[in-house]
Amino acid sequence: MPPGGDGELTAAQQRRNVAVFVVTNGLVYLSAPVIYVGITQASLCSALGSSDTVANLPASAAFWGAAAPLVVAWRFHTVASIRPVLVCGYAVLALAGVLVAAALQWPVSTNLRLTTVVLYGGLVGAALAVVNAFLWEMVGRGISQRRRGLAYALAFGVGPLLAVVGSLGAQWLLSGTIELPWVSHSGFSMRTFAMTPLEFPRNFAALFAVSSLVLIVCAIAAMRYVLPTVYDESPRPPFVSNFFLVGRELISDRVLLLAVVAYLLVDAGSTISNNMALYTPLALGHPAEDYAGYQNAIRFSFKVVAGLLLGWAIAHTHAKMGLLATCGLCVSGVFWLLLLPKAWFLVSFGLMGAGELYGVYYPNYIMDRSRPDRIRQNMAVLQLLTLVTCLAPPAFGAISDKVSLTASFAVASCMLLASLLIVAVGLPAKPRLNDGQPQLLTETTEVRR
Repeated sequence: MPPGGDGELTAAQQRRNVAVFVVTNGLVYLSAPVIYVGITQASLCSALGSSDTVANLPASAAFWGAAAPLVVAWRFHTVASIRPVLVCGYAVLALAGVLVAAALQWPVSTNLRLTTVVLYGGLVGAALAVVNAFLWEMVGRGISQRRRGLAYALAFGVGPLLAVVGSLGAQWLLSGTIELPWVSHSGFSMRTFAMTPLEFPRNFAALFAVSSLVLIVCAIAAMRYVLPTVYDESPRPPFVSNFFLVGRELISDRVLLLAVVAYLLVDAGSTISNNMALYTPLALGHPAEDYAGYQNAIRFSFKVVAGLLLGWAIAHTHAKMGLLATCGLCVSGVFWLLLLPKAWFLVSFGLMGAGELYGVYYPNYIMDRSRPDRIRQNMAVLQLLTLVTCLAPPAFGAISDKVSLTASFAVASCMLLASLLIVAVGLPAKPRLNDGQPQLLTETTEVRR
């Protein structure tokens, strides 16, 4: 169904966008144990015999892919390009999984396999960064403010349920067994589900291959987005001048600048979850790969609850609440690991998982502050700036190798606390555009037919 002639979307078209937004994000969550570069890749590298520093390199490479959105957003600058770029982004995510599965299946050297896993991190980082940059403009142009609370609650509250399913499935593929809570006439117990386990590295190859199939479906679903027809597209500016223009806008707006700095701090500090996975042998006395699936399951279970509550909270309070809540949860996750008994160690992954929703609510705050015609560029520069945070995973790994894992947790907690302080003291509760700037799609501009 084409958009209305006036360039705005009908209520039915917006509901369709909400549905596609929820479905595509749900499929991404289903494959999250693989495409959320970190725990699974660190466990795989560790099983291949790498050091802690090398095990953190895939996560670091994912940050290096953050330069891609700036180029793609400049090259494909029209509103009409949003949907095809999203489809291609999901397809690249699927292709990256195929490459790792092939490297693990073929009789190649361990170094080549490790290189492929690191390359996977870079491809996934680039594709996800491009998808995120374009997806935020789709939300701003294709879903009214009144409907965004529902979209966020469903996508980032109900969606993580699929991540729990995916995590348990990942655990089943990696170890051959999973234990689930079970209620019968005799009471509550844990029931073991087992299959003939795949030997290493075929178990990891199967995991990456299945994730690729899910992401192909995601690319097909993204074809259903509907966006307004815009008749006054501005010409594409020169690349260098466009880059400096966006940079000047970010620097000149104090609120945007502080929000970006706070985002970079929480983004860097949250990568400590890789070292948290490597802490498993010390806390539980078992190899990290034995608990990778359970850690992801707990991580996304907490995210379900946090996503539903935060979607409701944002709709009834203000955008800053999302920043305070998510960063506070990340801080709590690190403190939990440092201060609570080792028997409760796995809960820290749940708190960190809930806090990972900072990746939704920090950009949402920045989107609300941005002009509609600058959302994509602002998000692209935001992704580019995360190149700074790519130093965090190997730095945490180096601290772990040379000092201790506990020391790396202390450094991460300082970063997270700094972000929380900036948000609490330096940012207004409700970011708003300057007077005279065009507004994003809102309920008052929504066309009903």
